[in-house]
Amino acid sequence: RTSVSTMFELMGREEKEIRNKVIEQLMLKPVANTRKVIREVTIQKMEQLLDYIVKLSVDRDNGSLTVTELRRVVITIFMVYSVLRLSELQRAMLNTTQIDQGIITICTNLLKGKRGRVEVTLKVVNNKAVCPITWFQAWNEKRKIKTTDKDLLRKNSENKRSLTPEECSKEVHIVMSNAGIDKMFSVTTIRKVATSAMQNKDKSKIEIDRWSRHSESADTVRENYDVNNNDSIRKALSECVSAREEGGMSKLKE
Repeated sequence: RTSVSTMFELMGREEKEIRNKVIEQLMLKPVANTRKVIREVTIQKMEQLLDYIVKLSVDRDNGSLTVTELRRVVITIFMVYSVLRLSELQRAMLNTTQIDQGIITICTNLLKGKRGRVEVTLKVVNNKAVCPITWFQAWNEKRKIKTTDKDLLRKNSENKRSLTPEECSKEVHIVMSNAGIDKMFSVTTIRKVATSAMQNKDKSKIEIDRWSRHSESADTVRENYDVNNNDSIRKALSECVSAREEGGMSKLKE
């Protein structure tokens, strides 16, 4: 649609000739055919992904995970808790000035939906096995170049460039594959699964909308709603582990 109208503009056509009610009606069917097909699809359970991260947390605490393995989990778990798109996370900057208090702020730009700058605050959760701050600190301690308000996704000192979106996607896919998630599921399903998991936890639509930036109404809610409710959402996310894991997790919780 955009390219056709731009072509007519470059040809010198007037605005009323390009955009009018007749053209809109003629374009209804072609435009509808270009839209994504809405299907009923099955998505993986959040428990499947977090259970795998729980198992990895044992190796993390033993110091046996490599920098790359830690980075993969950090990217994935930041997606879960922030509900940011991978591209938004890839270009993010971090504010780690309050990390000693268990707080990290992700600063990035939204280029889809409601555009503009956004700051997402992540905090420590009781379940250290799936705590984003704990995972980040474990990764940062092993890196040769520490994070100090720099790009979130940096390679090691031998290669200082930021990871590309394609490389980030590959990193998350490796985590998903190792967790036993079918390859048919894309990285974007993580955001959908996180939202679905909160619905299953009986969180209200207002809480979910505000946390996920999912609807227009969320903009108003964010300005007037108690920000502590985001903490409630993320605490509930940290509890999305299988019942079979809960018994063995008591030692990992503080």
